[in-house]
Amino acid sequence: MKRFSLLLLSILGILIMPLAQAEYVIKFSHVVSPQTPKGIAADWFAAEVNKRMAGKVRVEVFPNSQLYNDNKVMESMRLSKGKTGLMAAPSLSKFVKFSRQLQAFDIPFLFNDLDDVHKLADSALADKMTAPMERKGIKAMAFWDNGMKVFSIKGDRPLKNIPDDFKGKKFRIQSSNVHEAMIKTLGGTPQKLPFKEVYTALGQGVVDGQENAWANVYSKKFHEVQDYITVSNHSYLGYLVVVSADFWKDLPADIRKELTAIMQEATEVNRKAAADADNNNRKSIEGAGYAKVVELTPQERAKWKQALAGVEKKFAGQIGKELLAEIHALLGN
Repeated sequence: MKRFSLLLLSILGILIMPLAQAEYVIKFSHVVSPQTPKGIAADWFAAEVNKRMAGKVRVEVFPNSQLYNDNKVMESMRLSKGKTGLMAAPSLSKFVKFSRQLQAFDIPFLFNDLDDVHKLADSALADKMTAPMERKGIKAMAFWDNGMKVFSIKGDRPLKNIPDDFKGKKFRIQSSNVHEAMIKTLGGTPQKLPFKEVYTALGQGVVDGQENAWANVYSKKFHEVQDYITVSNHSYLGYLVVVSADFWKDLPADIRKELTAIMQEATEVNRKAAADADNNNRKSIEGAGYAKVVELTPQERAKWKQALAGVEKKFAGQIGKELLAEIHALLGN
């Protein structure tokens, strides 16, 4: 009888154990292809978490807006509770209503290159910029790169001379008031459209051009429906990896620590993928023969920069004049 009781207790222990060790699930939603820097890093993060934290945390990735678009995912994230949490990496322009300070990343010609971006993203200033979001149900995890932006256009000449080459042209932009002001300053007409609608809009002439990083231009084949790409490197296209704040707070401390460490590694994977894409995707686009790639001369770039200087002034009050001064001091410009 004693042996039977011990056997029964062992069986009950086996049955109860999985309930006590029920894993947490993170659904990682994003809107781009798995072949982009964001897609590569999201898949790497999921694979590493699922390997290292098996039985504790499982990450499922949903690319190409399969689960949510960037607007809906953040609203759903704020309501997410329990053992299933939402993670996403929307473009920085999507976070204005959560932190106006993040509009600094949209300012044209604020950054010379990705090294400048990383100086800000890895600084205490970035933490100051994301802090207001947590009170609104969103926890910032990491800044991820796509790359510096280039302009594309369908027409008889490339975008070089401003405002002449922009006049009468409609440009798809992200949902950013900074981008809207930039296009208007350059002489064009801005059109806010979801990312998944851009290829069709370009192909059907709903818009004439767009601005994006090389990885997005190539992965979504925008170059096949455009005539010219201008290497302007005028602005940064990056993402903020975020997770449900309530879900994050409810995780055990050791799990939060391990997820944070893996996310830091995933950020390095993302940055390398973005650097590779800048080089390789541009070469692939040039080799495809659809759109002609043209460079701005130093004089043309200086003219663009001077013309767009007023955009920063326009948004300085929202971003914070003191914060902008600190950013310029950090970047040395």
